[in-house]
Amino acid sequence: MGFHASERQHVGALYWAAFGRKLQVGFPDAARGEAFVTDNLRADRMFVARVDGEVAGVCGFHAGGAGAAALTWRGLRDKFGWTGAIRATVALAPLSRAERDGVLVLDGICVDARRRGRGLGTALLAAAHEHAAGCGDREVQLSVVDTNPRAEALYRRLGYRVVDEGSMGSLGSLYGFRRYKTMRKRVAR
Repeated sequence: MGFHASERQHVGALYWAAFGRKLQVGFPDAARGEAFVTDNLRADRMFVARVDGEVAGVCGFHAGGAGAAALTWRGLRDKFGWTGAIRATVALAPLSRAERDGVLVLDGICVDARRRGRGLGTALLAAAHEHAAGCGDREVQLSVVDTNPRAEALYRRLGYRVVDEGSMGSLGSLYGFRRYKTMRKRVAR
């Protein structure tokens, strides 16, 4: 669980590479968006996979009202002013996932492109299940977008089932995906 302060930039680059396309709509430009997200990543809300001592993948989760990145109104306002904070809040709202009682809600799973296909995603999900069991949660929930069929296939192989589907409607081209699925898996006891 967690990353070291010296790993923040690497974790931020990895997270932004995976999710920047949909997050950048909330920021004046990609560079400032990546910097803000990186600065506000929460080590206490991330599982980390390392290979040879280097971060190779991360899996964020929601707990205590916060996800992997603390994109708070105050932080956004202090950095981008009122107008920028309003823009970010409105633009990022459709991407938010609420916590649910008895369910560990994941907030982004990403593996370095050079390290994919080696079981790191599976290991991160196993860590999430172990954490959920330790917290007394009954299920683990994640979302997957229609532009990532490889991830969806992994989740299905691991026993996740679709519990909901949604559409971004006319906003799909803005975020880089049109549809998403919410998937859950029971926590082994």
